[in-house]
Amino acid sequence: MTVSVSLGPRLQTVASFVPEGANLGDIGTDHAYLPISLYEDQKIAKAVAIDVHEGPYQSALAAVKARKLENVIDVRFGDGLMPLEVGEVNVLTLAGMGGRTMLEIFSARPDILTGVTDLIVQPQGAEGAVRLTLLDKGWRLKAELLVEEEDRIYVVMAFSTEAGWKMTELIEIEHVWCDRLHPVIVERDEQMPEAEFKSLVHRLVWHFGPLVLGEHTNLLNKLFEEYRGRLSRQLKQMEKSKSPEIVEKIREVSLTLALVEGLRQWR
Repeated sequence: MTVSVSLGPRLQTVASFVPEGANLGDIGTDHAYLPISLYEDQKIAKAVAIDVHEGPYQSALAAVKARKLENVIDVRFGDGLMPLEVGEVNVLTLAGMGGRTMLEIFSARPDILTGVTDLIVQPQGAEGAVRLTLLDKGWRLKAELLVEEEDRIYVVMAFSTEAGWKMTELIEIEHVWCDRLHPVIVERDEQMPEAEFKSLVHRLVWHFGPLVLGEHTNLLNKLFEEYRGRLSRQLKQMEKSKSPEIVEKIREVSLTLALVEGLRQWR
């Protein structure tokens, strides 16, 4: 008798965004726990589980075979979307890999994406680039949620071709944050060019997520603190330098710290 699959909070959140009846492509599947759990919960019709590393690929094969699910979960060895045929899946999940890697995977097989209606991604790094790139290519952002697992905070994003926020609508949210944070610069008596101020706000909004910022949760506060901690350590290191070229960078980091505090305090 096989033991039922138990997903951690991160993959549970990814699973929650997968539409009912999906033909799923799980990229970087590891042990194939996500598609196994989704199928056993009768949420998906079938799945292709792909991994580029031999160890996880073999683990996925073994897990699927142990549950006698070979007819509904096809485990394949390969890089990204390369093992897929056009139209074979209509939903993709990618979790636990770098954001830049995800974007490279998508750009390598744009033909596969033509048949996909939903993308659920959990990038580890380059979150802003993932958001902006996918939105720029016409995807809509349905939702994004923060989730904590083993003392680390992750963001899960759900994109769709049919529903969700368009780029133009999210840019309006960015403009709202520019208005909200402008007093931070005024209070510091900074003579900052408007373009520089907007650039800093743009970077922060897309790093944390325009929809994430709309829900002031405890996890978001924790994320702010972690980000501020990294910036503070960076600032201390730069202040040790005697180089005159570093002065402008110190000013930028200092202003970014002030803007993050402004984000944190906003209710």
